[in-house]
Parts: sequence; structure tokens; C-alpha cells
Amino acid sequence: MTIMQYPDASYLGRPVGEQLLSHFARRDAVRHATPLLPFRFADLLARLRPRSTHNARHNAQHSARRNPA
Repeated sequence: MTIMQYPDASYLGRPVGEQLLSHFARRDAVRHATPLLPFRFADLLARLRPRSTHNARHNAQHSARRNPA
């Protein structure tokens, strides 16, 4: 039976918590680099705000066509 040779077997002499420090550091870097939402907060607010004058003009034109005076 042969023993597998790992390129980095330095973890064998270290406690488990110390072995995981490098893993946690990499995971933490990814977590901080990844946004929670796929868009900026300003974009979210823009979607929630009522549309500007373009929609008001559009609605006025359509209501004038439906209700001719």
C-alpha cells in the first residue's frame, strides 16, 4: 500500500482551525467582492420613482385621444 504524496502536506502538523484560515480568507475576499444585489442602489431607486415628464406627456396624449373634447 502506498501513501499519497500531496504537494502541500504542511497542513498535517497544524490544528484544524489554522488549516482553515487560508480557506476563510479566500472566501471572505470573494464575499466582499460580490455585490448582494445585481444593481446599484441608485438604479433601484430610479425604478421605484414615478417616471418623469415623458410618461406624463404620453398619458396626456392617450387620454386626449380617448376623450376628445
